[in-house]
Amino acid sequence: MTDGELFSKLAFDRDQWGQLVMTLPDGTRHAGVEPVRCFPLTDPAHAIALLDADGHELFNLPSLEVLAPAAREALQRELAEREFVPVIRRIVATSTPNPPCRWDVETDRGRTSFQLESDDDCRRLGTNGILIADSNGIRYTIPDVAQLDAASSRIVRSLV
Repeated sequence: MTDGELFSKLAFDRDQWGQLVMTLPDGTRHAGVEPVRCFPLTDPAHAIALLDADGHELFNLPSLEVLAPAAREALQRELAEREFVPVIRRIVATSTPNPPCRWDVETDRGRTSFQLESDDDCRRLGTNGILIADSNGIRYTIPDVAQLDAASSRIVRSLV
């Protein structure tokens, strides 16, 4: 059986404890499977690792498109549940111009504030994107700095 045939016959459901279970074409079941995007910010549609309950890789899917529609939908739901990366739409205020500082921001999930410890917590994603990690390890993204208002853009550009 080729990889393509195998991937198209994978099935996913949940067991009585709510864990994701992957069933192979031969009937073998793996409980506690975790799908992880290998490149979640730069190429989220490709390279999805399927890990067992101990964190060992079972399969690396080249794309969700290789799965049957029901399996693809199940994995997309699972990935959406585990990924939490709010998008910053506007920087309302900062306590100081340079880290360490407190940021008050509006995101696609509402208004929040967080502590930015150092310039190293901000890094570029592609040409205009920025990834920001707060002091608690929560990641925020700005897909395109050019789309921010002038004041927000000025703050971000001073950091990266």
